[in-house]
Amino acid sequence: MNYLMVDISGKVLNYDIALCEAISKVLPCEESLVFLAPKIDSKKIECSCHKLISLIPPFMQKSENKIKRCVKALEAICNYIYLIIWMCVKRVDVLHLQWLPFLEISSIEKKFLKILHTVSPKTKFYLTVHNLYPHNWNEKRKISYRKRFCEVEHFFDNFIVHLQNSKKELCSEFCIAENRVYVVPHGVFVPKNLKIIPHERGEKLKLIMYGNQSFYKGTDILLDALALLPIELRNKVYTLIVGKTSSEYLALLKQKIDDLNVDFIPEFVPEDDLNKYIMESDVIVLPYREISQSGALLLALNFEKSIIVSDLPSFRETLLGVDENVFFEKGNAKSLAGLIRKYIEERVNLLKIQKEIKKLAEIYEWKKIARIYLALIYNDKMDV
Repeated sequence: MNYLMVDISGKVLNYDIALCEAISKVLPCEESLVFLAPKIDSKKIECSCHKLISLIPPFMQKSENKIKRCVKALEAICNYIYLIIWMCVKRVDVLHLQWLPFLEISSIEKKFLKILHTVSPKTKFYLTVHNLYPHNWNEKRKISYRKRFCEVEHFFDNFIVHLQNSKKELCSEFCIAENRVYVVPHGVFVPKNLKIIPHERGEKLKLIMYGNQSFYKGTDILLDALALLPIELRNKVYTLIVGKTSSEYLALLKQKIDDLNVDFIPEFVPEDDLNKYIMESDVIVLPYREISQSGALLLALNFEKSIIVSDLPSFRETLLGVDENVFFEKGNAKSLAGLIRKYIEERVNLLKIQKEIKKLAEIYEWKKIARIYLALIYNDKMDV
């Protein structure tokens, strides 16, 4: 079979690259996989790939203004045209899209998908649903999104999600038959050429929260929890919050840090720097209000550190079998404060948790994920 993996807008490149590299390593020699995405360096990727069109100049990469959004839309249109031409001239057995770039704002996607089906009627179409809904959306916007999703879902033979819980939610929210949805776990992100440096706890417990900071990620909940600690315990904990943060949310967060030992790096940081910050920490904290699947959590598993997370169904499923001392009640700052206190007072068996996390990292190794993916595709082709 010939596989074509495509991320039109380059939305989840780290995931795409890790998955495609793993599939290429376990793929039978008579089969092939090609990966298409913008903003990739083919010399650094260990699989067959081609760079899609990228119209965003470097100085606009981090901007969120209207001009950038318009250019990004034009870029996606160009890349759909590129994909249509590719499908016209090459035989593709499986087309797997990793993201639908227009779905959040428009129904135009269905026109491109219809053309793709017309030019390549024998191709099986797959879509990975990384998140059930875009982040930080209210119910009104979700209703519009559901309507648009229902207009395009019939173009796909099957969907990929990362968790059983995500499968149940997808089938329920969008009325999709369960036999059309496959569960392929998300692999553990392993930064290339990373050497793990052991870290010993010092006088203060070092907490780190990383990734783009936003309301749904609960950064404010973490600060509220720290503020609930007695003063003598606040002095025994240091917190570093790393990741791009809007000026409005950052202003709100900074109002909460009086008498707290908290530092912010409210911007994107290079991978090497982030890895260094994580290795120098004692505990990773992810106090999310909601999430379908967190790449930040899958990166955390690689460092084999203790993790504190909210008790979301997706987190509980990903961390199945890990000690209860990693979970606190979602959205409850008092619950999180109580758990942090246990860590400060060393009433948590860190070695036990680290061993459990190491086992999970082995379960979610990318080659194993690739084999699960291929097995599902093979079975699906045999059922045709």
